[in-house]
Order: sequence, then structure tokens, then C-alpha cells
Amino acid sequence: MEALALIPDYQPIPLPAPVWLLQLLLVLGFFLHAVPMNVVLGGGFLSSACLYLGRGNKDGDLYRMGKALATSLPLFISFAITQGIVPLLFLQLLYGPMFYTSSVLIAVPWLAVILLIIVAYYMSYWTIYKYLKKKDGEANKGMAPLVLLIMSFIFLGVAYLFVTNMTLMLHPERWQALYQANQNGLNLPGMDVNTIARFLHFFLAGFAVTGLALGCFGLAINKRDEEFAGYLIKKGSAIYLLVTLVQIGVGGWFLMTLPKEMMMNYMGQDQLATITFVVSMVLMMVSIVGTGLAFTGGSRKMFITGLVSALLTVLAMVVMRHQLRIYHLAPYVDPEKLPVSTQWDLLIVFIISAVALIAYLVWLSRLVWGANNPLLRRGH
Repeated sequence: MEALALIPDYQPIPLPAPVWLLQLLLVLGFFLHAVPMNVVLGGGFLSSACLYLGRGNKDGDLYRMGKALATSLPLFISFAITQGIVPLLFLQLLYGPMFYTSSVLIAVPWLAVILLIIVAYYMSYWTIYKYLKKKDGEANKGMAPLVLLIMSFIFLGVAYLFVTNMTLMLHPERWQALYQANQNGLNLPGMDVNTIARFLHFFLAGFAVTGLALGCFGLAINKRDEEFAGYLIKKGSAIYLLVTLVQIGVGGWFLMTLPKEMMMNYMGQDQLATITFVVSMVLMMVSIVGTGLAFTGGSRKMFITGLVSALLTVLAMVVMRHQLRIYHLAPYVDPEKLPVSTQWDLLIVFIISAVALIAYLVWLSRLVWGANNPLLRRGH
């Protein structure tokens, strides 16, 4: 197979931990990254729309919802960036030959991700302190939705580059043609049907998870503003419910665009993959019922039921995504065959640091939430 000749060897040092542990940390790390990342991707578009449509009444619930979401975006962005380091680290350890090669082939646009994130991150703060926190911002209130919209398209571009790279690393048979087309890292592969379905599935998830985030805002302020809290829970549930129903069709399309043998792994040929798929479908149905009842009745308990089952659905989808990567790369690399020399001292330090970081981010979230709470009140 010609593709095998293009794949570099692993680095000539043992893995620092067992493969199963590295895979577990990769999956959990990506889950912790995926949740805030989805809010960033969908939240920018939704906050822009809410601020624009509600611009005629700054005390209205729609405008306040958009403001609440816009002021939380910098926090979600910082979470997404910080937690994104973890899965990238373990991805490089386990599948370095594939990931490094695909990254080199699209080096210029891939490195541009750093600049794009910096610019978009700055724009999220610019929106808050230039427009949303200024009492005399009536003349400029139309600018906030525009800035947020531009920011959202930048993050959408970042998402496109990540999907492109993560897909390209799975297809070494495409590498030679790209290298021959341009040897300076200026390649940007086109999107086939499978990649389009993957990207659309990823994009829609951003709106669904953002709906859950809005409902969580409602839970947080329920004791201080019960009416607005109920509005957030209902609207957030409606957004999640609507997008998830669309996702059923998109997810089915994505599944059918996979090679038949990989698709059948989720249909019974692979026991673990089938169980994961069935569990994800059951959890998704529970989340639909929970958020549906929360939308119609504003029930906090039903929303929490939908929220928990939805987050578990995301986790199950992350596991399925990792299984799909294994299926794609099985003919080319096998981390299980690599030598292992477990460095328990460094591993323990890493785990303690990771837990401490998550605790710090939770504390920081509460601090930032308290600082921005006045923006949720009427007349601010």
C-alpha cells in the first residue's frame, strides 16, 4: 500500500503511560473541550441574532438573553482553549505520525488558527466593553451584533480548519496528491460528502449546546429573577429541542457517508461500538423528552433531566468519534504495539494539575458570572 510508505515512524521513545489510559484521557479531555467549544461556536451567532432582533427594547427578554450570552462568551472561549490543550497532547502521543503529517501538509492555514483565535477572542471582549457596558451605547447598539457575527464566522473558520485537519489525518491516501500540488504547506483540501456531513453535524451541535447553556443561566438566576429565569429555560430548551431534531437527520446522513464496514460496526458488527451507539440514542431521546417538557411547562427538574442526559449524549458521541478514528487508522498505525515506560510520578503530577486547573476554572467562572450579573438586569 503506497500510503504506508508516506507515514513516518513514531518517535523512538516509549509512551509515558499505558495506551488505555492515554486514550481515556484523550476522550475525557476532548469532552471537556467540546462542551465550551460548542457554546463558543453557536453562542456567537445566537447572541448576535438576539441582540439585533431585540435592539428596539433593551429591557426586553430577548435582548437580555443575547446580552447574557454575549457577556459569557469570553469565559467559554478561555475554557475551550485551555481544555483543548489536553486532547491535542494525547492525540499527538497516540497518533503523532498521522497528525503531524496532515498538519504539515496544511501548515499555513493550520498555523493561522492561532491568529484567528486571538482576533476573535479580542472581539468578544471588545463587544462587551465597547458596547454592552456603556450606558450611552444607544447609537452603537447595532454594532454589537455585527462584531459578534464577524467573530462567529472567524470561529466557524477555525472549526473548518480543525475538521479539515482531523479528517485529513485519517486519509493518508490523499497526502501525496496534496504534497505534489504544493510543498510549502499552502494546501487546503476540499470537502467531500463525508467531511461536509461531519462539519454540519459539528456546527449544529454548537447551537444545541448553547441552548443548554441558556437554560443553565436560567437555573443560576432563578431565585433573583424567576420570570426571566423561566424565559431562559424555555427558550434554551426550545433551541436544544429544535436543533437536536434536525441533528437526527444530519447524524443519520453522516453515518451513511461512512465506509460500509465502519458504519456496520455501529450496527452490530462491533459490540462496544454498537452499545455506545444505542446508549447515545437512548440518552438523546431522554434529553428530547426532558427539554420538551421544560419548554412547554418551564419545569426546572425536567430541564435538569434533559441537561444531564444531553451532556451524557455528548460524551457518548465523543466516544463514538474516537472509535471511528481507530477504525480509520487501524490499517496504518497501532499504538497498542508501542513500548510503554510508565512515568507514574509525572502522571500523578499531571492528573493533580488537571484537577486543580478545573477547580480553578470553576472558581473563575463563578467570579466572572458575579461580575457580569448586573448586565442581566433590566435597564442595564
